[in-house]
Amino acid sequence: MKYRSTMWSLRAWLAGTLAACVPVLALGALPELPEPTGNVVLPEKPAHAHWAWIGDYQSGDYGRSILYNTDTGELLGIIDTGWEGNGLHVSRSGGAIYTPGTFMSRGYRGERTDVVTTYDPHTLNALREVVVPAKNAHGLPSENISTLTDDDRFLMMQFMTPASSVGVVDVKDNKFVGEIETSGCAFVMAAGNRRFFTLCGDGSALAVSLTEDGKEASRKRYPNLFDADKDPLHGAGVRSGNTWYFVSHRGQVHTVDVAEPELKFQPVWAVAETAGELTWVPGPAFQPVAIHNAKQKLYVLMHPSDLKPKGGGYDFQDDPGIEAWVFDLKTRHRLQRIPLKNPSFAIAVSQDESPLLYATATFNFVVTTYDEGTGKSLLDISIPTFPTNIHPVN
Repeated sequence: MKYRSTMWSLRAWLAGTLAACVPVLALGALPELPEPTGNVVLPEKPAHAHWAWIGDYQSGDYGRSILYNTDTGELLGIIDTGWEGNGLHVSRSGGAIYTPGTFMSRGYRGERTDVVTTYDPHTLNALREVVVPAKNAHGLPSENISTLTDDDRFLMMQFMTPASSVGVVDVKDNKFVGEIETSGCAFVMAAGNRRFFTLCGDGSALAVSLTEDGKEASRKRYPNLFDADKDPLHGAGVRSGNTWYFVSHRGQVHTVDVAEPELKFQPVWAVAETAGELTWVPGPAFQPVAIHNAKQKLYVLMHPSDLKPKGGGYDFQDDPGIEAWVFDLKTRHRLQRIPLKNPSFAIAVSQDESPLLYATATFNFVVTTYDEGTGKSLLDISIPTFPTNIHPVN
């Protein structure tokens, strides 16, 4: 496997608005790239071990997801995620890994081909792929650009041309099923074996039900999930059981219950807190929230802000988090504030009895693990380029 450290496409970005907000290493001081791993045969993960897939995002380049033993920092394997790859999906049974990806016939030019690839979870070899229309959405990484239905039968992916639609792939039979129009809406969240919903620009949610073969059966729009003008949502929500949780730019928690045939919105509650002239709010958009299912704790990546637009396409909601705030989902009370070693763009938590909290310091090229209970930092894992989304292996 060829490893790339091409940075030209990010120089302007780093030198511009983001560089003004985030302390970065000199571009000549990148971590040393890992040696090729060769043939991989992964063992079964020990019961008390912590593993995680970490997205190695490459703006304008080909990306990867890298599997680490996050107790030791050992690199275990790598999966190619295509041009500006956005991550992967591990089936609930653990029997397959799926990645939506875009590839150019001549590297960075030529004919574009979009595919969904199925990987063996033990050897990390590509088993098969299905070609889909060349409409796979790209941009900054987000958790909800694609999703699997609850029974792992269909992978649904955001298309953007810039018209919005959802592509449906039958990953069991390895075939493209079709495209579902979702004009004015973006992101795709599973809501059962044959249903998904998406967030719309007027503040509503659009739910689409599927037939048994993955075609559209029906749709229904649910108004007033959020105020799109005054307080938009971060699209990267997180699910626990049958409830999806989203945080708004100004720190309100919006929930969507997908347990019943009709979507239900639960009462809105706040994680924001004013301190003097500043207000602590969530951000940024990569992966601002996480949940520990058994403990029913919500983790929110927070930063203080004056809430004033900065202009130039970069506003307060995009600032990295400097603390992780922990809330009890039953009482909605804050339990803990965990200061982070570096400004971070994503958080995640493992689901075991002694969980690790993860935070990605994207522009410091490091992922830090923390003891979930005490908040103590445990290990810094150097990533070859820009770590983004985190997917703990449970």
